[in-house]
Amino acid sequence: MGQKTNASILRLGLKNSEWNNKYIEKNKEESTLYLYKNIEIQDYINTIFRHYNFLVHSCKIEYNYNNANILILYYELKPTKPVIEKSNSDNLKTNNKNINLFLIKNIITPSLNLYIKNKVINLKTVNLNKKFELNVGIKKNLNEYRKTIKLFKKFFKTPWQKDMIKLLFISSCEKNSSKLIADAISFCLNKYPKRHNYLLFLIKKTFNILLKLSFVEIKGVKIAINGRFNGAPRAKKKILKQGIVPLQSLNENINYHNSTSYTSNGTFGIKVWVCVKNL
Repeated sequence: MGQKTNASILRLGLKNSEWNNKYIEKNKEESTLYLYKNIEIQDYINTIFRHYNFLVHSCKIEYNYNNANILILYYELKPTKPVIEKSNSDNLKTNNKNINLFLIKNIITPSLNLYIKNKVINLKTVNLNKKFELNVGIKKNLNEYRKTIKLFKKFFKTPWQKDMIKLLFISSCEKNSSKLIADAISFCLNKYPKRHNYLLFLIKKTFNILLKLSFVEIKGVKIAINGRFNGAPRAKKKILKQGIVPLQSLNENINYHNSTSYTSNGTFGIKVWVCVKNL
């Protein structure tokens, strides 16, 4: 019965669990209001970032009496078309760093000021691409990483395959990365409607190699996708499992997320379970 429950909610009472939302409420009514606001803020940030080719890994919100601290971890996708914004000096900016600053200063922060009143908003972002490059730059991991990358050379000819492999590398080195994997699969199912089976083959092959590496922080991954693959007349459910994912054991640190991909052939339901090593 472990696959029929939300593994993350089931383990929130354990000592090793992490809460993405922290706030101090005065009464029960205020607690429900904070919970509703957190869900709306996370959905808004996910929508805005995804529109500009950024996938949100996690969004942590902390409320004080006067402040609201928000930490966003995101993955930077390579856009098929350059996103162009005009500044006050009429200069064209296509750099992703400038786009990120534009999102924070001109879109997200003003909107949150209107939604969260009478609070000072402190918003910070972490680029997982740069964080991964710094962590891999350590000499112990660099040689192993270079040897592993050589195994994927034939997949680097197409940009979306290279981007997907890099995303799986990053998600295997970060905790609570089930949301990032589910959103990436949802994005690819919608973007490439005739490559669904090949996408599953690429994910399976990548995780089969990643789980053998020493610097990876996960023990296993389970992915369940239900939908009309490659435009078939009937929906099918496909399950991909690599490594160890003990859903019945509460002592294991398992992160869970479900996502929905809206395509021209109907919707795809995506469920991802990630078992993290107990460090």
